[in-house]
Amino acid sequence: MKRTVLFALLSIFTSKTAVFGQQDSIMMDRIYYESFYHGQAFDNLRYLTKEIGHRIAGSANADKAVSWSESLMERMDFDRVYLQDVNLPYWDRGPKEKAYIVDTKEPLQILALGGSVSTPVNGLVAEVIEVELLSDLKKYGEQVRGKIVFVNKPWDESIVETGVAYGLNSSQRSRGPSEAAKLGAVAYLFRSLSSSSTDDYPHTGGTGYVKGIDSIPAMAISAASAIKLGETLKDNPHAQVYLEQHAAWKGIVHTHNVIAEWKGSKFPDKIITIGGHIDSWDVGEGAHDNGTGTMGTLDAIRTLMALGYQPKHTIRLVFYMNEENGVHGASAYGQVAKDNKEQIIAGIESDAGGFAPRGFDIKASAERVTWIQQHWKPLFEQKFWVSRFLQGSPGVDSGVWGQHFPNTVMFNFRPDPHRYFDLHHTAKDVFETVDKRELQSGVAAIASLLYLVDQQIDQF
Repeated sequence: MKRTVLFALLSIFTSKTAVFGQQDSIMMDRIYYESFYHGQAFDNLRYLTKEIGHRIAGSANADKAVSWSESLMERMDFDRVYLQDVNLPYWDRGPKEKAYIVDTKEPLQILALGGSVSTPVNGLVAEVIEVELLSDLKKYGEQVRGKIVFVNKPWDESIVETGVAYGLNSSQRSRGPSEAAKLGAVAYLFRSLSSSSTDDYPHTGGTGYVKGIDSIPAMAISAASAIKLGETLKDNPHAQVYLEQHAAWKGIVHTHNVIAEWKGSKFPDKIITIGGHIDSWDVGEGAHDNGTGTMGTLDAIRTLMALGYQPKHTIRLVFYMNEENGVHGASAYGQVAKDNKEQIIAGIESDAGGFAPRGFDIKASAERVTWIQQHWKPLFEQKFWVSRFLQGSPGVDSGVWGQHFPNTVMFNFRPDPHRYFDLHHTAKDVFETVDKRELQSGVAAIASLLYLVDQQIDQF
C-alpha cells in the first residue's frame, strides 16, 4: 500500500515537472521566434555604432549614448526610466601615437593604454630590453635603467577558451608599467592581448600605476609589430625605438548609468539586475565591446514584453558607465543598492561580444549550479545549441556591485570565444563584424534565461 502511494505521488510530481518543462519549452520557442523575426538589437546597434561611435567614459560621445539609451528605454513599457549619477576621471588619448625603429624608420603600430601618462612632447628615443615574462625583468637589474621595456609574450594558442589565455597574459598590461618603472625604465611596451599572431592592430586596455613609483608611458604593440621588433633586436640588441603619445587625465566628469525598471507582479521588491556597460574604448566603434551587450539585454526584455509576459519579480536593466577604465558605474550602482537595502536576487551580465551563444557562467553555490544544469540546461540543449552552464565569473560589472550582495545568483553570458579577442579593444571592433543572426540568437538565449530566472529562482 505504501509503495502504491509512493508511486502515485512520484507520478504526479513527474507529470507536473513534465508539464512545467513543456510550458518552458513552448515559451522559449516563442522567444526565439520573436527575436529572430522581430528583434531590434541589430538595428539599435547600427545606430549606436554608426551615429554615435566609440564612447570612452567622460567623452561627449559617451554622453550622447546615455541620452539616446534613455530615450530608447522610455519608448518601451518600463515602469520607470532614470539616470544614476556617476563621477569619474576622464582620460583622453590625444593625437595618434607614433612609433618606429630608429635605424630603419620602420613604423610600429601602438596604442597608449588607458590611464597611461604621455611621453615628452617631442617623444622619446631609447634602447629596448626584450623579455618574454615580466618576472624575467629582475635578472636585468640596473641594465633596465633608461631603457624601453618590451614584453613579447605570445598568446597561448593551445587554450581553446580564449578568455583563459587572455587572463594568463593580462598582468602584462595591468602590472607591467609599474614593474618596469621600479627598475628605472623610461617607457613600457607589451605585446597586445590578442588571439591573432599576424595582424597589425594593437589592442588597448586599462593599466595602473603604483603610488611612490614613477609613472612611465605605457603602450600596447600589435602582434605583427611585436614580431618585427623582436626580429630587429635579434640582429641588433642595441636597437633604439622612437615613441610618442600625448595621453592625459582631464579631470573629474559628471556622467550617468542608465536604468530602467519593469515592476514585478508578485514580488516587486525582489530585483533581477540585467545589463552591460555602455562605454567603450576610443578606437573602433565599441560594437562587440559592448554594444552587443547593452543592445542585446535591452532587446531581451523587449522580446518578453512583445510576448505579453508579466514578470513576477522586478527586472532592472542597467547600462553601466566606465567598465573599461575604472568600473565607476558598477561601483555607484552597488553602493546605492546597498544603501537602499535592496533585495537583488539575481544578476545577468552581457560583456563578451555578440557571437553565437554558448551558454552562461554562474556565480552560485555548487548545489545551485547543479540544479540549473539538471533543470535548465536540457531546455537549451534540445533545440538551441546552448550548453555551457558552469560555475564561474559573474562578469566585471556584476562582480563589482556583487561584492555588496554575496548571496545573489549571477549569470555571465558566454558567446563563442574564438573570434572575440581578434577584435577586442581595437579599431576593428566595428558594426560590420557583427552577424545579425548570431546577435539575435544571443538575445533569445538571454531572454530565455531571464524568463527562467524570473519563474523559478525561488525553487533553488
